[in-house]
Amino acid sequence: MKNRDFFFQQYDKINWANQEKTRLNVAVNQFIIDEILSRKDPPFKVFDIGSGIGFFIRMLKEKYGDSVQIEGCEPSEKSYDYFAKSGLSKNNVTIHPNTFQDFKTSEKFDFVTAIYVFPHFIETDLGKVAQKISGMLDAKGKLVIVVSNEEYLRDKLATKKDLFIEKNTIEFKGKEYKEYLHYVEIPEMGTVIDYDREEDYYKDLLENNRLKLLKKNKLNSDEYICTIFTFEKV
Repeated sequence: MKNRDFFFQQYDKINWANQEKTRLNVAVNQFIIDEILSRKDPPFKVFDIGSGIGFFIRMLKEKYGDSVQIEGCEPSEKSYDYFAKSGLSKNNVTIHPNTFQDFKTSEKFDFVTAIYVFPHFIETDLGKVAQKISGMLDAKGKLVIVVSNEEYLRDKLATKKDLFIEKNTIEFKGKEYKEYLHYVEIPEMGTVIDYDREEDYYKDLLENNRLKLLKKNKLNSDEYICTIFTFEKV
């Protein structure tokens, strides 16, 4: 299953048109905009990894209009085409049809966002991903990542054993971390396969790349529980 292309190609089967009906997605986007990005006065620059159909970007544009420059990447052809037809790709918005690993830029950003994206990176890519994000952020720039809440997902995999696929161990800097491959049922959209990793692994990996953890928030809805990390470039 360690196939980097699989994790974005599977999204071609998802019903993206229903994403805005998923309450937790709305709540996550709103939290990032209101509680993290709004702490910096515009103009500022945001890079969104795995922009999907542009749901987060649309909410960001509704808040800030053209005062924020938005760039991002989306490797799924279906998602990118949906975004391209939405009319969002103009007025300080540029999304590239590439994986983050293949995307190249010399730009510096105030924020990098990765909403449910890290579970789609295979472990062998994560070191370079963290290093690349650190290099893209301006001084005191912020990285925001969203993943499934560790405790919630462990409980769910224990009670719904049909979602479990395999368990692995990651070794990093002399420590071991658990990694689970599993199915994710996205309300109103479909089912995909993700990697779930111990939250301490992301903290240790990113802090090893000059990204200090500022805070960790738990966001709950009737559908799901997620963890939102905010890191700062140091």
